[in-house]
Amino acid sequence: MNIQSCHECPVSRRPRGLAAALVTAALACLGAAPPPLSAGTPAPGAAGVALTCQGHTAPGEPVVVSPPLSGQRQHTTVRGTLLLDHCVSPDGTAERLRSARVVLHASGRADCSGAQHVTGTGRVIWYRSPDRSGRPVGTSVLGTDGPAGGWSPSGPLPAVTIRSGPLAGGTVTVGAVGTPRMLHCSTRGIGSLAGSFWATVRR
Repeated sequence: MNIQSCHECPVSRRPRGLAAALVTAALACLGAAPPPLSAGTPAPGAAGVALTCQGHTAPGEPVVVSPPLSGQRQHTTVRGTLLLDHCVSPDGTAERLRSARVVLHASGRADCSGAQHVTGTGRVIWYRSPDRSGRPVGTSVLGTDGPAGGWSPSGPLPAVTIRSGPLAGGTVTVGAVGTPRMLHCSTRGIGSLAGSFWATVRR
């Protein structure tokens, strides 16, 4: 899944990259190769793209980072619920998947400059309707195993795969834009994240 932010925030490369990583981790949707973090919609018709969606954190329910991210590296857990909307299947293989609710859990050793040993799981509940109404049409399970060598904002994010359910075997890519709060991560800490993103699934 590729997820693009719908908000433009004037932040530096490192904080913006970290925000993308945390939202991704929260989704357990860490991208294999993060696309540009500028706003925009992934080009429909791109080769191998099964699904693209716009997404956002649930209203009033930001992604929770515990303990809050700071300048000190420590074991950190990220939990949250994300909503996917306006899903489109460029190759026509996932046309019944129009929206989804994603429940995530990820953990690793992290600080404001990056993370190590990131692992996580996620559950995606798919709907045929564009507003997550009616009965679900399937559930996908996500998983990721971060590289032991660690991750930094200047490098690619660990890959996430769909392990079972609709789009099984697909690789998820995400993009997100941080908020100005990330500029003060080392001095004030970051205990929650909210915002918009985009997601793309390739098979």
